[in-house]
Amino acid sequence: MNSPRHPVAIAIIGMAFRFPGGANDEDSMWRMLSEGKHGISRIPEDRWPVEELQHPKRSEPGRSVTFTAGVLSQIDQFDAGFFGISPREAAWLDPQQRLLLEMSYEAMEDAGVKSTSLAGSQCGVYIGISGMDYGQHALDDLASMTAYSMTGNTLSIAANRLSYVFDLHGPSMAVDTACSSSLVALHQACQALRHGEIPMALAGGVSLLMHPYSFIGFSHASMLSASGQCRPFDAAADGYVRGEGGAVLLLKPLPQAQKDGDTIHAVILASGVNADGSRKSGLTIPSVTAQAELMRAVLTRSGLDPDDVDFIEAHGTGTPAGDPVEAASIGTVYGTGRQQPIPISSVKANFGHLEPASGMAGLITAILSLKKADLPPMPLDFTPNPHIDFQKLNIVCAAAGMSLRDADVHTAGVNSFGFGGVNAHLIVQTLKQPVTDRDQTAQILPPLLLSARSDAALRDLAASYADYWESAEPSYYEMAYTAAFHRERWEKRLTLSARS
Repeated sequence: MNSPRHPVAIAIIGMAFRFPGGANDEDSMWRMLSEGKHGISRIPEDRWPVEELQHPKRSEPGRSVTFTAGVLSQIDQFDAGFFGISPREAAWLDPQQRLLLEMSYEAMEDAGVKSTSLAGSQCGVYIGISGMDYGQHALDDLASMTAYSMTGNTLSIAANRLSYVFDLHGPSMAVDTACSSSLVALHQACQALRHGEIPMALAGGVSLLMHPYSFIGFSHASMLSASGQCRPFDAAADGYVRGEGGAVLLLKPLPQAQKDGDTIHAVILASGVNADGSRKSGLTIPSVTAQAELMRAVLTRSGLDPDDVDFIEAHGTGTPAGDPVEAASIGTVYGTGRQQPIPISSVKANFGHLEPASGMAGLITAILSLKKADLPPMPLDFTPNPHIDFQKLNIVCAAAGMSLRDADVHTAGVNSFGFGGVNAHLIVQTLKQPVTDRDQTAQILPPLLLSARSDAALRDLAASYADYWESAEPSYYEMAYTAAFHRERWEKRLTLSARS
C-alpha cells in the first residue's frame, strides 16, 4: 500500500456529534448501526400541526406528503449560563447554534484540549449550515423580534459565535452548499491547515427541522419519500427521508498531532470540491462526469490506488435520479481495475438525510467502521436497484454488512453532494498508533477530580462518570489522568479518592 504524504495529512483528534435515535457517542452510535437499527420517526406535534399539514397528494397546495424524519430529542435543553449567554438572548438563539456550542466544547474535551488553552489562538472555525427554520417563525410575528433576533438566526453567526465564545482568532465562516455543506467546510479547514495558515480548526455541520416550509417545498419537488423510508441503491427507493443532527471535529496537521501525542481518531489523506457546471440536464440533476472527476482527483492526491480503499460511504440518498448516477461515478473511479468489487453503503438508511450536516454523518460512520474493521448492515430488506449495473461497475452494496479485510490500516472514501451541483469527496484512513506503556502500578492511586459550573451539573457529571465506569470498564488511572490534566477546572469541584 502506498504511504500517505504526511505533510498534507490532517488528523482528527476530537469529535462530538448528535444523531437521531440517541446516537450521541461512539458506543451508542455503533450499537445502533451494528444491530441494523434506525432512528427515523416523525416530526412531533409540538413543533407544528403535523396532521393538518400532511396530505397524500404531492400536488396539494401548502401540504407535504410526509413528515417522517430522523428527529433529535431534547433540543430545547440548553445550559445558556455555561456559555455566558443570558436567558433573554438564549430564547432567540437558533437551536443549531446551541448544538454547535455544545458539540464544539465536547470535541475539545474528546481531544483532551482545554477550551481555555485555545483562547487567543489562530484556531479556525468552519461550519456547514443551510437552514434558517427557527428564524422563520419571526416572520409570522414581526413584532416579536428583539435585538437578539439577527445574531440568533444568521448563518454567519453560527460560526462566528464559536469564535467569540472560545476566543478563537483564525478564519471563521459558515458554508452553504446545500447537502454538501459540512464536507465542503471540512475541506476548507483542511486546506488552511495544509498551507500552514492556521494551527488547528473546528469543522463540522448542523441541521435541525424547525419549520414546515422546507418539507412542503421538497415534497412538491418530489424529493421526499412518501413511504417514509430511505432506501439507498434499492429497487424500491422513492426519495429521501429528512433527518437532523450534526457533528464537530477538532483538526490538526498529522505531524503536529503525532508530536503532541494526541489521540488520533482517523487521518484525512486528501479532500476536494468541485461543481457540476452545466454538464447535466437540469440544475438539480447530478453529473456522473463531475462526480467521477472529483473522486479521481482526490484519489490521485492521496497517493493511493483504488485497491487500497476498503469501501465508499456514499451520498446515497435513495432517490431514483441520484443513486444510479453516484453508483456509476463510484464504479468509474473505484470499481475499474479492482480485483474485488468496491463495497458501498449509506448511513442515510439509519438517520435520514441530514442535508447540510449529512457529510458529517457519513464521515463519522466511516470512521467508526474503519475502527471496527466492519461495515454495519442497513436497516432494510435490500433488493438491488435494476437501474444500477452493479456487476459491470464492479461495486456491491453492503446492505447486509460485511467485515473489512485483515490489514494494519483501513481506508474509506466519503461522498457528499449538494442538490445545486457542488460535490465534496475525501479519503480517510485509520492510523496504526504506537502502544504507550504508562506505568499504572503506583501504590497510591491518584484522585479523580471532577468540576462543573453548577451543583446540578456536577451531580450529572459524577453520574455520567459512574455510568461510564460501569459500562466501559476503563482504566482508572487513565480516567483520573485525563480528568486531572485534560479537563477544565470550573467553580464547583469534587475530589474522589480510590484505595483499590
